[in-house]
Amino acid sequence: MVWHISFICVLLPFPCSAKEVNLLLQATFSSSMACINLNLDVDVNSCLSGLWASLPVLGRPKSGIQKLEKEMARLRVKRDDIKNQIDQADRQGKNPTNEVSQWLREVEELEGQLAAINQDFQSMSCFSCNCFNQTSGTSSQTQEVGDQVLIRESSNYCSIIRRVAKKLGEATELTSRAGALDPIATVGPPEPTMMLPISHRPPVGIESYVEDIVSYIDGGEGNIIGIYGMGGVGKTTMLKRIQQHYHLNHAIFDRVIWVVASKDCQLKRLQMDMAKSLGLETLQESESEQTCGDKLFSYLKNKNCLMFLDDIWEHLNLQLLGMAHSATEQGQQQHQQPRKVMVFTTRSETVCAQMKAEKKIKVRCLDSEQAWQLFEQNSDGDVLSSDAGIKFIAEELAKECAGLPLALVTVARAMSGKRSWEAWKEALHQIRDKHEWTAISLSEDSLVMYKAFKLSYDSLENDSIRECLLCCALWPEDYEINKFEELIPCWIGCGIFDEFNVINEAFAKGYSHLEALGAASLLEKCDSDYVVKMHDVIRDMTLLMVSGLKGNKRKWIVKAGIGLSDLPRQEEWQEAERASFMVNNITSLQEYGASTFSKLSMLILRRNRGLETIPPSLFASMPNLTYLDLSYCHITELPREMCSLTELRYLNLTNCYITRLPIEFGCLVKLEYLLLVNTGLEIVPNGMISNLSMLKWLNISHIYPATEWWWDELKCFKGHHQLSVEIGINATTDDIERLNMLSPNVSIWKLTLDGENISKLPNYDLGTPQWGCRVSDNLEILYIQDLRLDRLELAIGVGRESSFGCLNILRFINLKLLEEISLNRVRLYNLREVLIFDCPMLKDVSWVLQLPCLKSLDIRLCRTMKQVISEVGNSNSISSSSIQHLKLWHMSDLNLFANRPFHFPYLEYVQVYGCPKLKKLPFGVEILKNRLKVIKGEEYWWNNLDWDDESIKDSLTPYFR
Repeated sequence: MVWHISFICVLLPFPCSAKEVNLLLQATFSSSMACINLNLDVDVNSCLSGLWASLPVLGRPKSGIQKLEKEMARLRVKRDDIKNQIDQADRQGKNPTNEVSQWLREVEELEGQLAAINQDFQSMSCFSCNCFNQTSGTSSQTQEVGDQVLIRESSNYCSIIRRVAKKLGEATELTSRAGALDPIATVGPPEPTMMLPISHRPPVGIESYVEDIVSYIDGGEGNIIGIYGMGGVGKTTMLKRIQQHYHLNHAIFDRVIWVVASKDCQLKRLQMDMAKSLGLETLQESESEQTCGDKLFSYLKNKNCLMFLDDIWEHLNLQLLGMAHSATEQGQQQHQQPRKVMVFTTRSETVCAQMKAEKKIKVRCLDSEQAWQLFEQNSDGDVLSSDAGIKFIAEELAKECAGLPLALVTVARAMSGKRSWEAWKEALHQIRDKHEWTAISLSEDSLVMYKAFKLSYDSLENDSIRECLLCCALWPEDYEINKFEELIPCWIGCGIFDEFNVINEAFAKGYSHLEALGAASLLEKCDSDYVVKMHDVIRDMTLLMVSGLKGNKRKWIVKAGIGLSDLPRQEEWQEAERASFMVNNITSLQEYGASTFSKLSMLILRRNRGLETIPPSLFASMPNLTYLDLSYCHITELPREMCSLTELRYLNLTNCYITRLPIEFGCLVKLEYLLLVNTGLEIVPNGMISNLSMLKWLNISHIYPATEWWWDELKCFKGHHQLSVEIGINATTDDIERLNMLSPNVSIWKLTLDGENISKLPNYDLGTPQWGCRVSDNLEILYIQDLRLDRLELAIGVGRESSFGCLNILRFINLKLLEEISLNRVRLYNLREVLIFDCPMLKDVSWVLQLPCLKSLDIRLCRTMKQVISEVGNSNSISSSSIQHLKLWHMSDLNLFANRPFHFPYLEYVQVYGCPKLKKLPFGVEILKNRLKVIKGEEYWWNNLDWDDESIKDSLTPYFR
């Protein structure tokens, strides 16, 4: 019989021979196990050979670790020096080179591996004979991918010594490479984040203006150009057209900057927007305008700069925007100075004079021929050509717009769905009705736009969509409104969508209304698909409708984003029904008497970050409040007087600093929507939320540290409606089973599975039976994050084909060990968006080919991924994808999208950053026949792409940003 000893560790005096070891082992067994006769057949020479080979270099593990720590200390000094140089380069507008970024990543990874070695060494037991095993076929053997230990092996001296030796070599090599990292940073920051869309057809009536201004700039005749004209005449469109010219022909200027000013804009906000556009991270909100101005000036002083500043309303100090020369430079010859050119738009010729514009361009309304051309472009051509009577009325409608481009587009889009002659005649009658318009005290120019807006407003399909449009004016001018986190929740809270079973249905209506408002040109798309904005003239018209017209039934006060430090005087808004003071600098609220604001139903104080306390009298002064938004204020406590808000239906406390709810919170008996995202809420009195019988939507996601109150409240929920919940839980089977045991009228709408506080799992099966119908059937958003797993499977059981049928958004975040994602019988027909973030071991995402409606694929920080799609199959076949947005960020090993041709008939936006090995785009010039709008990436990456034909690059270059 042969026994391999794995349960006794004998402490040996070093060095000693194999014979001495055998004698010592036999002596040990003869003394401790005298009654058992064992024939020990241990090849000690083989067991110890690896150890002997390592000892001359490292000696014992402890001394080896000390040597490694010493080398790591030297390496950290080098790293800190390089980081300091990067910080200095950043102030100069430079970015670290790819080589430096890779070196820093390797140092970071090595530090993590050293920590793992230390942990293993500290936890070693001296009673394991594995300390002598050089090799083993057991499951405890180390399994490595690259240099990262995935399943930590049984701690043993020999393995520790081998790992230390390997890491010492890597540390020494990294230290020696540090001296060769030159330059540290050379590549400039990306161009401005705000990019204009590609227009294949020049906007009507502005090309001559554009050519004139471009010629003036190129000729070096002057440096300040003012474009002025009435709102809606096309000034911004013209500015974007000039910007586009210099993005495609940027040899003259080192930096091209785009900033939107807007009415009541503060200089500090302009400075921060400039810094963002330039990629500068050195400006701080807490710094003075002078300090920020000095930093901008220092950065731009030696650069040729072209700045586009849209919609200014007053004189701005160019010195504080970094766009003026110093006194010394002003004394130099003109040709020695870097060029600083500013092109701005304004509604006022007076502002042009105040800005000392050397060239002033007045943008006039279109002539009759141009006006009809623009109207036709934005109308339904089939309708106009089908009936001579309709075409005649359309021409008359175009004349009523007085050549104002925004009015022409607004009216044309409003009439696009109308196919009867009677509907067109009624529209013409409305816009010509003198009785309706004589009571409105507006200038002639503004009246033209208001008529067009009112026609478009009345042409919307129903009152629900009209009310949604009015709500958009609650946000600041030129504000990019997040559709998912801000706008649709506001519409829901206002009661616009009352009839729904689960919150999914309300959001679906919201997206439908957004589409209708976009089609009518009453809301504009932005660079990001997550946000929309309102043209400032449309917003002006909307505010006229809700607050500024005599005899209007609605009385709203909107003072959003204008730098308020205090609320307006009481008499200014005492009769208001809705009040928006969001995005200001309000730090305190006044005390008011009971029922002072008896008509007020909505109060928005969102994003007043200096606001920390709520006076007790505030809520008593607003007894009929139904909508209250205190999100992103630094409120730490809610007053007990909150119980007076007995009519409250919507309460948003997102990103407030509260840790407990007062017992009086239970008095909010009509509350339907409660948003507590990221509040740090720890204490909720028992039964408080479960007894809110009208509750329909509860968002308790991102509440850390995780607390147990949610379970007690949800399992006992006694509401009259189906409650939709957004929640984050520990990604354990027990917690998922808890969700399955919730009250029948509770469903999960958004779920975050968090593994930060649980141990590593060998794999994770997100399928039946661990998911019940209450979790999966209405689940629309699923985040999986911080799990230590190597395989993840999304699965359903027999007879559960509807599981995950509502899933719309799926995100995998910080799954460090994940190698594979798979689907098992899951039909994710509604999945629109996939984000994979910081999954460094993930090999590919071939499973997305099974998603027929995928619109957005966003992959970031998957550093070892070499192919996005690596499905084995016929390499000559062509796959088609429904993707509209494709983002690939910081994937250093990515060299191929797929091993076969792909067809992207719907692709609009492409972003590639930090993927130096990706030398070929997954499409060719055929993409131009589809919907492509923008390709974004680093300029050096674009210039080093491989092309089958250089003409393809020439065709795609206008789309590159």
